[in-house]
Amino acid sequence: MKNRYFFSASTLLLITILSLVPAREFPQVDARFADKWAHWVMYAAATLVIGIEQGLRKPVRRWHIRIMRIAVFTSLWGALMEVCQATLTTTRSGDAMDAAANTFGAACGATLLFFLYRQFPRLRDTP
Repeated sequence: MKNRYFFSASTLLLITILSLVPAREFPQVDARFADKWAHWVMYAAATLVIGIEQGLRKPVRRWHIRIMRIAVFTSLWGALMEVCQATLTTTRSGDAMDAAANTFGAACGATLLFFLYRQFPRLRDTP
């Protein structure tokens, strides 16, 4: 059986792996707030991937509520990853600012989804 949400599941799996591998595996970047930008990009991308894949699979009329649910889900996933870093790993630590960057990324991804759903009715309208 084919996974209907292959890209969504793959994106969340990749984020989970990147969140839980030892931090020494990543190269050091000397840019200010590079870590927060990485969190922002990952969760904005996750929100976009999930929203686009869901829209192509199952269009609905109340698309704005769907987008909000996706954003809340990815924000909660980000918070869960921070809790897992703090409790399940010895080389990573959970950080409230990282969770905030995750949430901000999910909100920005949701904003982009609003524009995409508005521009492409195929994503939002039931046949």
